[in-house]
Amino acid sequence: MALYGKSLITRRDFMKFAGIVGMGIVFPAFHLGDIIRPPGAVSDFLAMCIRCGQCMEACPYDSIFFFGITAGALVHTPYINPLRSPCYLCQERGPDGKKRPVSTYLRCGEVCPTGALRRIANDKEVLCNLPDELRMGRAFLNREFCIAWQFNFCGECYLNCPLKDRALLARPPDEPIPAGVLRPHVDISHCVGCGMCAYICPVRKQATFSRTLNRVNQDLFQFKYRALVRSLLARSGEQVRLPAIRVTGRL
Repeated sequence: MALYGKSLITRRDFMKFAGIVGMGIVFPAFHLGDIIRPPGAVSDFLAMCIRCGQCMEACPYDSIFFFGITAGALVHTPYINPLRSPCYLCQERGPDGKKRPVSTYLRCGEVCPTGALRRIANDKEVLCNLPDELRMGRAFLNREFCIAWQFNFCGECYLNCPLKDRALLARPPDEPIPAGVLRPHVDISHCVGCGMCAYICPVRKQATFSRTLNRVNQDLFQFKYRALVRSLLARSGEQVRLPAIRVTGRL
C-alpha cells in the first residue's frame, strides 16, 4: 500500500525502528577496553552469557556487578570495578598473614552454566600463567604518581597483591634498584588484572580533601598518605587519571 508515491510501514516495523533509534539516544557508549569481566571470560562472552546472575551470587566477596538498563547490549552482564571492589581471586588471608584459596576453583567460573566464564583452578601457579584470553586485564603503573617511586614510601600495591612476587615485583628486574628499596613493578606476563593494586592505591583525589571543609570521613589509611598525595597532584593538574596504578580490560 502506498500514499503519495511512498510506501507505508507497518506498526511493527515502526516500533522496531523507534526502538533502535531510542536505544541509540538513551544508551551511552561503553569502551570495551574499560570493561573488566570476571576471570575466565571467553572471547565470545556476550554471545554465551545468558545473564543468569549465578556468578554474582557465587562470588564470596561481592566483587561482581551487573550493568544496568542504560548499558544497551551489555545490560545485565557481569563486570568488576576495581575502585569499588576488586577480584580477590577467591583467596583469604589466614592468621599467619598468608593468603590461601577458599575454593578449589574460582567460584564464578565454577557455577557458570554456559561456559561464558571458564572454570579456573584456584592455584597461584595456574593464575600466574593464564592464557591472555582468560585474564581480566592488565595493571599499569604510573611512576610519576607512585608514592614509592617518588618518595621511597608506601608499596601498598605490592604488599597486597594476591600474586605478589609474580604479578607485582618489589623492583624492576632489569633496572639498578638497590636491594631492600621498594619500587613496585608490574610483570604483565603474570598479571591477571584482578584490580587489588588499584583498589588499595592511596593516590586518589579524595585523599587530598580537607576533613573540615569537605566533611569527608577519611580513614587512617587515607590520612597517612594525604600530604604525599597532595604533593604529587600539585604537579599534575586535574586531568591525570588516578590511582597511580590502574587496570584496563583485556579487550
